[in-house]
Amino acid sequence: MKNKWLGFACLLPLLSGCNDANSSISASSDTVSKQQIDTIITNINKQYPDASNELKQNALNTAVRAIENLVFVKGGSFEMGDFGAPCEIPSRTRNRIDWSPDVQCLSSFFSVKTGIDNLHKVTLDSYSISAYETSFMDMEWMRQLNNLPVAATDFSTLSNMHRDSELYQQYIAKLNNSAAVTKHWQEAKNYCQWLGDVTTLPFDLPTEAQWEYAARSRGQKKYFATNNGYRQLQGSDYYNPNTEYYVDYNDDDVNASTNSEKYIGQWPANPLGIYGMSNQISEWVNDWYSADYYQESPEYNPQGPKAGKQKVMRDASGAIMVFERFDTKPEYYTVSFRCSLQQAATIKP
Repeated sequence: MKNKWLGFACLLPLLSGCNDANSSISASSDTVSKQQIDTIITNINKQYPDASNELKQNALNTAVRAIENLVFVKGGSFEMGDFGAPCEIPSRTRNRIDWSPDVQCLSSFFSVKTGIDNLHKVTLDSYSISAYETSFMDMEWMRQLNNLPVAATDFSTLSNMHRDSELYQQYIAKLNNSAAVTKHWQEAKNYCQWLGDVTTLPFDLPTEAQWEYAARSRGQKKYFATNNGYRQLQGSDYYNPNTEYYVDYNDDDVNASTNSEKYIGQWPANPLGIYGMSNQISEWVNDWYSADYYQESPEYNPQGPKAGKQKVMRDASGAIMVFERFDTKPEYYTVSFRCSLQQAATIKP
């Protein structure tokens, strides 16, 4: 996986080097300071004194990588929700729409049901968000360190997969660079907060507003979080009204698939440098769900309802647009996630 880096100079000093010679684990980075790495090492050794050096090292690598993968998102205002679409799409495909101020129809089939037809102004402070979904193995190192079961199910027994099983070895060989999956929203929340514990940085799940603002490259009126705002599939085409011909996409044009990504970062990033926000892998955000929330949402840094029974899920399967939201019970299989850094100010040396 190639790390994509935007704006991290605003967060940490650009220092690197070796760590304390007395430590049994070490790391270096072009973007994470030695001071920050030493803090992580100290916290891991203090919190997990009985863990093996191998496991501590993997945890250190995971935490450093989480910081390296952050994309800084400058705060600002945008209209959150379904910003509309032409009633008759010139390209004749929902995968290729250009927004204009005179749009008259809603974009999504679910807008009224989920409340996103209530377009409303949101203003966010700056924050950072991971360029990638959390990988299966990064979550697995955290879970091993904390003596937690594998966050995957052996569907032959409908129980947690055992680490000493052949199935587990096959699983990690095939999916080690794939997006993590959860069986409960709390597993995603716990992982992000674990990153906060070992880095002493305010990691958490992104809010729903933060997720959408980042997917839309700071609130642009683009329908998909791809490199160009269109969903260009292998073997698909679109109608060009100027030439009155259909145009086929070639292999170089493809930026999405009807299948989930095989590995993290498979398709191009959006203009902000964030991958996989239109890749058919659903993601948890921090918010409780209410279909009426957009009617009462505060403008500044909305956090979602104070309580609820359902959680918000983003980027579910199908041709899901960046503003579409879905409600699901917190106990739900196969939802992934990415973490964010809930901090607007820079970290000084």
